[in-house]
Amino acid sequence: MASHIFPRFVQLPSFSMSCKPSSITSGILVRASGAVVSVLSRALSSKPEGARRSHAFNFEELICSAVLNDKNAGESFLFQSPRSGENVLESVATSSTCNGEKGLWSVIIPTYNRLPILRKCLQALEEQEGYEHSGIEDYEVVVVDDGSTDGTLEFLQPILNSVEVFREKPMMKRSQGNEANNVLNENLSSSPIPGHTCDGTSVQSSRVFPHVKIIRQHHGGATRARNLGVRTARGAIIVFIDSDLVVTKDFLREHGAALAEAQAEHGDDNTFTYGRVVNTANFENPKSEKFKLTDNSAAFFATGNVALSRKLLLKAGNLLASAHDGPFDADFSEYGWEDLELGVRLKQVGARIKHVPLAVGYHWHPAFSMDQIPKLVDQERQRGRNGVRFFLKHPSLDVRLMTQLTLFHEGIWFLLTLGGLLTEKNLRPILGMLVAVGRPGLAAGLLSPTLNWHTVQASKEEMKRLKQQGKFVKRKP
Repeated sequence: MASHIFPRFVQLPSFSMSCKPSSITSGILVRASGAVVSVLSRALSSKPEGARRSHAFNFEELICSAVLNDKNAGESFLFQSPRSGENVLESVATSSTCNGEKGLWSVIIPTYNRLPILRKCLQALEEQEGYEHSGIEDYEVVVVDDGSTDGTLEFLQPILNSVEVFREKPMMKRSQGNEANNVLNENLSSSPIPGHTCDGTSVQSSRVFPHVKIIRQHHGGATRARNLGVRTARGAIIVFIDSDLVVTKDFLREHGAALAEAQAEHGDDNTFTYGRVVNTANFENPKSEKFKLTDNSAAFFATGNVALSRKLLLKAGNLLASAHDGPFDADFSEYGWEDLELGVRLKQVGARIKHVPLAVGYHWHPAFSMDQIPKLVDQERQRGRNGVRFFLKHPSLDVRLMTQLTLFHEGIWFLLTLGGLLTEKNLRPILGMLVAVGRPGLAAGLLSPTLNWHTVQASKEEMKRLKQQGKFVKRKP
């Protein structure tokens, strides 16, 4: 919880951090403040998490995210949704097809314009050791290229080997207005050009990275990419990481051992494992970075380093209140919150978290530079707008605090930016000087309040816009 009370103060050190005394002091103060607010929020909550009722949703509008492998025909196709009138949750819970292939793990990685670090990410996943001893028979790495323009496709094409053809069985009609979210849509023919679907999506595997399956789609964002990855994946266990994460050789083994231990302890699949993420700016040797206090995360669920059963993921997806193409809510078309929103639904279906500190991933970000400022500002404004969507879907005090939709947050950033006068433009000379003398981390910290000010201002603008359109309607908890 604390990591979302002051999100930019916690996240900005990922640009370039060393464990300096000032960093430690700042981290302690932030987390102490967050802990106090978290306790207050739980005390004021009107209902416990488990008491929240799920939203009505017709699962016939949600693709059963399993891919069946027809070895005789040499084709893959999407599994058809349950028929209308069936007990959907029971169908999902009892279908071995929907639950994936036992013993197979699927690592899903969306990527967009991250070719240099993607190479290291994929190489690290090919070097996994000892996973067979933790109940993992085999694993696949599903890379969803979200329309990259940095040469990712050119890098992947020479290493492509066999081609898998997608053929979608007849599906239910989509609701009007949601066509943009449909990756494999009604226009798919039963016999597409080998390696391609009619909307430009294709799936191919790699001979250089034998575990890798490559999916290409038109640029549509991380939410859409992850949903496509889930629908393509064949494993009973789904692992989410980002394409800028370089994992250790025992990454899968540690996740597997922890999940097996939880299964033996609780007798169900309701536990997901959460690995450790170490932020680094060291591109040449990201694994040399030491764990820092600021690398701690209080988030219940995030897609940076988690493993969970497909069964549990689909149960959470079944709580979506409208038609979507996977477990992630496609209403989050902009940057931020889509994974934490899924975490709220996972809590609602009884998911429990198990931390796995030995399943380590090194999250690389380049050190802060001046040319990053426009993108950072844009991301924070997107985060603010998405935060409003998050709150309208889950109008709880916890979510309000996470998304900074409080007078407290607005007041803090108002004071620290001198009423909004400390803009990125006004700070540019100081920031440039700090970067020039080799203090990018300090420059990023100085910019942090301004970025938070953009977040809360974008949230206010979005709420005003929705109210004017009569769309600012909170969903009942």
